[in-house]
Amino acid sequence: MVIELSLLNSGWSLLPLNSPVTKCYDTERNDTKSNETKRDKTLILNNKKYLSPPQKDADFKELFTQAADAGAGRPVDNEGFHAGPWTPELLVEAISRINSSGAGADLRTVQHWFHKNDRGISVENIRWLARIFGCDDAEATSAWQAELKASQLRLSAKRKAKKRIQDVPIHAPGDNVQSEQKVALPVVSETQTPQPSNRIINLAGGCDTMFSGHATLNLPASVWAGWAILGFLAYIMGVHSVTYSPIAGVEKQVGFFWAPNWTLLELVILPLFLASVVRLLTYWKAKRRSFISWRNERAFLSWEGRVESFSASYWAVTFVCFVIVFLIQWSGIHMRALADGDAGNLMMDWSLLAIERPEIISVSEATVLSMLAFLYTAFICFLFLTGLVLTVTLVQDFYELCGELEQFSNENFRATVGETGSKLMRYIYHATLLGIWIATCIKLQAMYLLSGGQNILDWLLTDFRYVVGLSHEVSSALDKRALAHFSSFLLLFSTCFVFVFSFVQITRVLERAVPQEDIRRLMREQHASRRMTLSIVVMLIANFFLIGVITGFSILLLTGILITIYSLYKPMIGRAQFTGITTSKS
Repeated sequence: MVIELSLLNSGWSLLPLNSPVTKCYDTERNDTKSNETKRDKTLILNNKKYLSPPQKDADFKELFTQAADAGAGRPVDNEGFHAGPWTPELLVEAISRINSSGAGADLRTVQHWFHKNDRGISVENIRWLARIFGCDDAEATSAWQAELKASQLRLSAKRKAKKRIQDVPIHAPGDNVQSEQKVALPVVSETQTPQPSNRIINLAGGCDTMFSGHATLNLPASVWAGWAILGFLAYIMGVHSVTYSPIAGVEKQVGFFWAPNWTLLELVILPLFLASVVRLLTYWKAKRRSFISWRNERAFLSWEGRVESFSASYWAVTFVCFVIVFLIQWSGIHMRALADGDAGNLMMDWSLLAIERPEIISVSEATVLSMLAFLYTAFICFLFLTGLVLTVTLVQDFYELCGELEQFSNENFRATVGETGSKLMRYIYHATLLGIWIATCIKLQAMYLLSGGQNILDWLLTDFRYVVGLSHEVSSALDKRALAHFSSFLLLFSTCFVFVFSFVQITRVLERAVPQEDIRRLMREQHASRRMTLSIVVMLIANFFLIGVITGFSILLLTGILITIYSLYKPMIGRAQFTGITTSKS
């Protein structure tokens, strides 16, 4: 039953809130004229904010900007307030939800709609955009679709007019022109990719683009593809499973498939780390626009500007990975050892096996294979360190947007800050656990190669059996040195620095957004606390330094593996101390 109350000719109508379609509008009477001028109607349609398409001669860019900034088609709360303007990420997600095939406009295409350029919109995307702005109502969608098509035609007409102006040759008075050649600027369609800058290499923007988007498997797929190529070459050359004799009576396994830093790291741990960083960035970019809407947008850097401010860090990462890790370490150490036929006191692995087993692999084959292995190592180190730099960029952006005290007078803003900060910290905590295990895998393989164990499993089981009293045998140590000790320590230090920086910055914002008494009360109600999170990180760091140093390190290693799997699978430990903070505010 619909109850309607009309007050003379005022134009106001009252509908119950539980009506499936609630329309609210007002009119404005002009006392000096006989006719009545109505304002543009603003309605709540299907629990979303609906704006009727303006009947103006606006092109697509102008029409889209007006509708996106007004948040047309975005959901509203019980009090009728909408969720804010559209962002490219939110619009892509909304289009993918209404498309039955699960596909939709990609992020780069939608970003071009927001930019001031001559890029238009395809007929297929007009359908999805009309459904968004039309709040999934048939009549409203039809009106928006007609207006969007008309605006696209106006944009095309303006673009052609600009092209004609550019085609007109300009000659100075008195010039004797024998022939004229019109040079038209190319018109870029929506599906074409814009040409990159030809003056400056935007490394920071390229790294951000590489980690952006909803396709979280793109980066892991590149890591798996590189590993497949390297593993296939190792198999062809016979070093995938091969032994050598460092001391009399011991045949030590040094094959490619037996090394955790060449199997577990690239196949499992690093892809999970990259997926965590992509998910972290995607979540923050979707939330960032809502924070800016609370503040003065001109007072803050855009996300692209924030990324560009860390440009020196990306160049430093590139230099370290491809100059030091690849060029210097390979050409100055491994290639020289292969050329001289003497590894000295370097640990022996499958890339140097031509020195000990020339009948398995020749020096020339080992040189090429080791070059590819170090180039692949530099690539995965670049991805890992770039993910850490982007994490620091995100945390700094969050702190500067939400770190000022005077803005926390708004209750809704405080709740949003607390919820967002807690989720960011949980993602960073998971990425930190995976980052520590990346360094641990490198250290584990290096310590095994320096031991007298026949293979890595036998080495770990020997230590375990000795601790539980099933054996009195311990593995001996070889007189070798490993460069991996220093590189794994640098990776561990970088991971822990980013975690501590993020922990401190985000916690400072949360403590300002949420009263201290609420924090203390919610801490007591949770099963875990911040101390538990820090304790797990400290335990994994201790595990890293104690590998192969003390007897019984295998038990600590197994404990760390189980706790990490539990934290990732059921993230109570990483979530409890943060998500509960805003429970009373949400």
